[in-house]
Formats: sequence, structure tokens, C-alpha cells
Amino acid sequence: MMNALVSFAPSCRSDRVSGRHTLICRGIVQETHDVKTFVFCPKRGQAGQFKAGQFITLNLVIDGAPAVRTYSISSPPTRAGDLRITVKRVPGGLASNWLHDNLEQGSEIEIDGPSGSFNWDDLRSDRPLFLSGGSGITPVMSMLRTLADSGSDKDVCFIHSARSPKDIIFGDELDNLARDHRNFHVHVVCAEAVHNWAGPTGLVGESMLLKFAPDIRERTVYACGPEPYMNAVRNALNSIGLDPGRYHEESFGGLLKPAPVLQTAQAASVRFARTGVTHQCRSTQTLLEIARSVGLYLPSACQQGICGTCRVLKVSGDVEMADFGGLSAQEKDAGYVLACCTHPMGAVSIDL
Repeated sequence: MMNALVSFAPSCRSDRVSGRHTLICRGIVQETHDVKTFVFCPKRGQAGQFKAGQFITLNLVIDGAPAVRTYSISSPPTRAGDLRITVKRVPGGLASNWLHDNLEQGSEIEIDGPSGSFNWDDLRSDRPLFLSGGSGITPVMSMLRTLADSGSDKDVCFIHSARSPKDIIFGDELDNLARDHRNFHVHVVCAEAVHNWAGPTGLVGESMLLKFAPDIRERTVYACGPEPYMNAVRNALNSIGLDPGRYHEESFGGLLKPAPVLQTAQAASVRFARTGVTHQCRSTQTLLEIARSVGLYLPSACQQGICGTCRVLKVSGDVEMADFGGLSAQEKDAGYVLACCTHPMGAVSIDL
């Protein structure tokens, strides 16, 4: 079975670019009726080099309260000074609606990153198969644009699933990629059959994947999309018999189940090694909550043990951590923990 509960490829984790940067919005592109691309440039210097497929963490202030969200970079690193995120307006979504309604040319935002192990540099292959559903196209598009810009001769297959023709993100550009690059095999599939759509229809599954990628067992798969789509992809690949070592994913839409909560509180303390501050606390608190309570800044995003943004080195002490793939095995062996889902079980010291 696909070992794919985690949202980032479990085999490796890329280096994170530390520090906070300021970006200026220099343009907005209306991609579909509910999707916009925001084009940014760094306010000063460079906002950190990124790898195709990575994400940034936006530190927003909405109605006077902080709101932290992660968005994949949809632009390629081959285009210097051009960093883009492509955002779907989610009904009831705090950040996506605020960005759509308030961000304009000249607006400034604070970001952390880039970061993320679902990236082309660390997961290269000669015969990639990219799969995306809905707004999951964003990191995949960064990879496709990178391959196109570099003149790659790799045998590229891409299957994108959209709800309907009006929901196809980057539709014209996908047509151009298929037209201009003979080694790019692009297939866009709509779930709904409508009168103005002559392309294929249906939901992602075993038959669809084998139809468009009959050599799928010899390819390396990169998949991204909302959790229902990802479940369908995993089930199809399990049925096909793809080697799990050929599968990498990033999933939008949260966990299948919540992280467990410690029921029994015990006395604990956390020493922040860089500042020398020691704080008395309870084991029911997370390291992230404790750091914030003493006024220390620690980047965070998902707060569910997925994205890895809040990674911090544990110097000493016993902890309990309930992560969902946000750390690689190598990082755990090196002593790193995720502050958002790690509880001190006594006297603990961390490198902060």
C-alpha cells in the first residue's frame, strides 16, 4: 500500500530558508472565476531561493488578529525576481477570501520560507508522471514550468483533474505546453460532462491512469490535491501495483484524523537555550504555545504536524510528539521536533 498519510514526500526533506521576508505584490492575474494568482517581488534583496514545488508561509493580519497560512509557489525558480502564489477562494475561508478581497498591487506581506520537501530538485526522475486535482496544480505547475524553461527532454506526463471547464486553472498555458514541447503529454479531465467540453470526463481512478499513462509502473508519480482526490489516487496506484518508492505527494485539505491530546497534565519546564529563558509549564501545552507565551518568535503554519515549518532542535529532555510526517527520519534522529505538536514531559531544553 502507498505509505501516504503524510503530506510531503517522506523520503527526504529539503533545507528550509530561515528568516522573515517582505514581499510586494506587483500584479494580480484572474485565472478562473474563483482563483487568482498574486505576483510578488522582494522588497529588498532576494526573498530566498526556492525549489520548484515548495511553499511559503504568509504571516497575515486580518481584522487585527494574526493569520498564518501556507501556499505553494506556482512560479518556477528559473524566473528571477518573480514569485507567485495561486489562491482559490474557499467559501468561508478566512485567508483566501481576505487575499482575494484586499490584496492589491503595491500591498506588502510578510512571509517565512520557502520550505517543503515536495520539490523537483530533491525528487528528480527521468519519466515523471504529475497528477493534480483542483488547486493542487500549483506546486506541479512550478515543476512543469521549470522543466519547460530549462529545455528538458524528459518524458513528461501530466494528468490534471478539474470539476468543470470553468474550473481549469492555467488552461491556456497547459495547451501551450503540450503544443510547444513534444515531450510533454498533457491531459486535462473534467468531472462534469458539459456541452462546451470536448475533452475527457470522469474521476481519477485506475482505468484513467492506465489510459493516459500505460507505462505508469515505470514512472515516478508526483501527486497533489485535496484529500478526497488523494485518496482516489492512492487507491488507484495500489490497484495498479506502483512501487511505493516511486510515489511522492503533497496533500491539500488537512488530516484524516486529529492529533491526540494529552489528557493528564504534569509539571514541566522549557529552557530556551539561545535566550537563557526558562518557563514553568504543564505537559498539556505544546512547545509552540509555550514559546509564544514568553514572547519568542517561532515560524509555524499548519499547526498539525504536517508542514514542518515549526521544526526546532531539542537539546535535552523527554517529549511526546504527534506529528503526521512533518519530519524526516533523519531529522528525528538528529533531535529535531515539531513545536506545534510536541509536549514537554519534564525539564526540556530547545535551541531557540
